[in-house]
Amino acid sequence: MEAYVPAILVNYVSLFASHFTKPSFAYFGGYLLSLLITRGRKTMSRVSHTCFFVDRHLSSWERFLSENHWDLNEVLKTVTQLVVAQMGDALKVHGAFLAALDPTLIAKGGKRMPGVQKWKDHSGNADRGVSIKGHHWALLGLISFSAKLGRYICFPLLMEMISGQLNPCKICVDPQGVATIASIWDCVHPLIWQLQSFLGEKVPLRVVDDAYFSKAPFVNPLVEVGINVVSKLRKDAVGWDDPSSEQRSDAKRGKEWKLADLLDKLPTTIFTVHLYGKKVKVRAISRVVQLRNFNKKVKVVVVEGIKTPIILFSTDLALTAAPIIEIYGARFSIELAIRDLKQNFGLGDYQCYTGTAIHRFVNLACTVFCVFRLILLREDNSDWLPPVPDGTSPASFNFLRKGLQHHIIRRILVGHLPCLCPLLPRKKRACSWQMPY
Repeated sequence: MEAYVPAILVNYVSLFASHFTKPSFAYFGGYLLSLLITRGRKTMSRVSHTCFFVDRHLSSWERFLSENHWDLNEVLKTVTQLVVAQMGDALKVHGAFLAALDPTLIAKGGKRMPGVQKWKDHSGNADRGVSIKGHHWALLGLISFSAKLGRYICFPLLMEMISGQLNPCKICVDPQGVATIASIWDCVHPLIWQLQSFLGEKVPLRVVDDAYFSKAPFVNPLVEVGINVVSKLRKDAVGWDDPSSEQRSDAKRGKEWKLADLLDKLPTTIFTVHLYGKKVKVRAISRVVQLRNFNKKVKVVVVEGIKTPIILFSTDLALTAAPIIEIYGARFSIELAIRDLKQNFGLGDYQCYTGTAIHRFVNLACTVFCVFRLILLREDNSDWLPPVPDGTSPASFNFLRKGLQHHIIRRILVGHLPCLCPLLPRKKRACSWQMPY
């Protein structure tokens, strides 16, 4: 592999060597490379054909995911620390690391795969129907602002399957030994605890998510350990002020507000915020209220929308309205990351029948995504990547795939060129050979 790929990729891959046995590490390096340069579905047969420099049978490649002994947790920890080291302060959004959480559905059939059941589809895509049969995943990634791209980007780091109630694949056991089916919060919270352990307990961390996770059972445990949440509420949400002096002494709540009506009942302010790569002006109002079943008060920001108001909240009361709006707007980058994972890294192409193999497959797709995104953001790629064509984004994985394919082909042909020189005409022997882009 070292003879065909750029040195920067070899250096990144070598960081993971200590987590594998020597045979497994050869599979890992080839697997990482093939997920990008292989076109179409990322099946193991295509991976094995792409990695011609790893002389192993297809069944050996399949055992790499299902049976080989290597530490996935250490791989995920290494890629997290690599992203933090390379991106630095760009990962701090308004004073803290920002982790985005988002669910995604992957259609799967059959009865041999664990956890397959029908899930309600919240995407609003009429072509997909009201439900999807398959797996429900939770994805957690770190958000960073890229000066090169002029917008927020997401590094997807961890994925966990959400266990359903009809075909559960996870159980929880309490200290008394009583086993229960794992809830969605039992599957999602460990992702955040794991990321916090990778970053260090003293590192400030916020979590941004959509209305799917804006529930008290999700938010309360995070606030108790000092992790703040920025999320969105439903348009019919209500909140309460603190009790006033005119109320009874034992009153727990004050005036009730329908939060969407705050734009019309209270004076608003025009804010200039950075959203989706450009600065825009929005009309909004903020207020500290108590939400139902939340242990602590939150700051609610009601933003004027095109049709209906957008209701955001933050458990960090020190944040003002503009940063809360920007933080929630940055969450959109994880939607783009999910799209790229499915289109370029085969997130939904797994055909495994064991939980270990499936879990390794999706998390390795995230690892490969992060490694190649770091390569795209580097400024010293001109020695092997061609100039970015007009109309192509510098963050395009398709552009990186073509450049990497041409680089590998050039190295292969250059290695065999001396053997072909006697067969070439005399005038062409002295010509310098170049791979056309």
